Amino acid sequence: MGTAVLCVVAMALLIFLLGFWVSIQRGRTDVMTGVETDPTSGLNKAVRAHGNTTEYVPILAILTLYLGTQDVAAWVGWAMIVAAASRYLVVLGFLTCKTLARPHVFKVIGALGTYVAGFAMCFAAYQTVA
Repeated sequence: MGTAVLCVVAMALLIFLLGFWVSIQRGRTDVMTGVETDPTSGLNKAVRAHGNTTEYVPILAILTLYLGTQDVAAWVGWAMIVAAASRYLVVLGFLTCKTLARPHVFKVIGALGTYVAGFAMCFAAYQTVA
C-alpha cells in the first residue's frame, strides 16, 4: 500500500502545483478566464498541463488505491510508478515545449507511459474480481 499512496500523493501534488502555476500565469498576463490564442503562451501551456493532468489523475488514483489494497503481482507496483512518472513527463513536455502546436518528446513518452500503465492497471483490477 505504501507505493500506491506515494504515487497518488505525487499525482495529487502535481494537480495542486499546476493549479497554483495557472493562477500565477493568470496574474502575470491579466487574463482571468479562458486562455490566450497564442500556442507559445505560458498561460496556455499551464492551462493545458493542468487540464490534461486533471483528466487522467483521478482515474489513475482510483485504480492505484484500489490495487494497493489487493494482493497483486509485483509488476502492478511498477505500473503505478510508471503512471505517476508518466504524468510528470507529460507536464514537463507541456511546460517546456516551444509551442503547443507541435508534439514534444516528453509529452509523447509520458502519454504512452500513461496509456500502457493505465491499461495494465485496468487489467490487474479486472483480475482481482475475475
